Amino acid sequence: MSFKTGISSACFYPLDTVKSLETCAAAGFDTAEIFINTDSEMSGGYYRDLCSFVRGAHMDIVSVHPFTSGYENVLFFAGYERRISDGIEYYKKYFDFAASLGARFVVFHGNNMKNVFCGFEKYAEIFRRINSAAHEFGVELIHENTTWCIARDAEGIRGLRRACPEMKFVFDAKQACRGGYDPYAVLEAMGESAVHFHFNDWINGRCAPPFSGTLDIPRIISSFRKNNYEGAAVIEVYRENFGDVSELVRAKNIFEERKSAGVL
Repeated sequence: MSFKTGISSACFYPLDTVKSLETCAAAGFDTAEIFINTDSEMSGGYYRDLCSFVRGAHMDIVSVHPFTSGYENVLFFAGYERRISDGIEYYKKYFDFAASLGARFVVFHGNNMKNVFCGFEKYAEIFRRINSAAHEFGVELIHENTTWCIARDAEGIRGLRRACPEMKFVFDAKQACRGGYDPYAVLEAMGESAVHFHFNDWINGRCAPPFSGTLDIPRIISSFRKNNYEGAAVIEVYRENFGDVSELVRAKNIFEERKSAGVL
């Protein structure tokens, strides 16, 4: 079902990842994105405990967010071939982890635009290599419109789509707003290639829970619906952006009520 309301475990960072998921479930969320915070969470006893909780709570894990996202520019776009190959091998850990929990997506930030940009064609070549490894595990690498990366604005997204038409995206309004970019133009540029949604709002220069800021949420939802979106709306805000988990539950309830009423 499209627009099932979910939540990211990142909302509660730096709370332990399993405890974050416990908090999500206790608040009534059964759909989630897992933000992996360190390597050891994907193996051994911790991994078994995480899987046990997710399955016991009947949580639908739709996506996984790597803790190495901020390092992807060095891993993949600094021109060192052996590091690219090693980086792809390392990212297979995320792909395997995601697949084991039934997640469809692994989120990607990509090149930091403070560094030299390799050009859209070379970028697409590297992205395809990483995504090919993801496909080995039955998951999809999806590019987020992160403020400091190539997909940060509509122009960057259009360039990526021209060079790599099969590329899929995760839309995050706060990322566009943080960089001073038009979030509606970003989403329009993604078009039907937007397959995942980080759901949040924006007010007075900061991120906020959905329906507590100034973004035109009906416009955003309408854009998704126009492109036959089939994914979830995963609430992702920073811990300093809300006082209590009840604010996130309120956002979920408003969204569900307005969907049921046909307003969204």
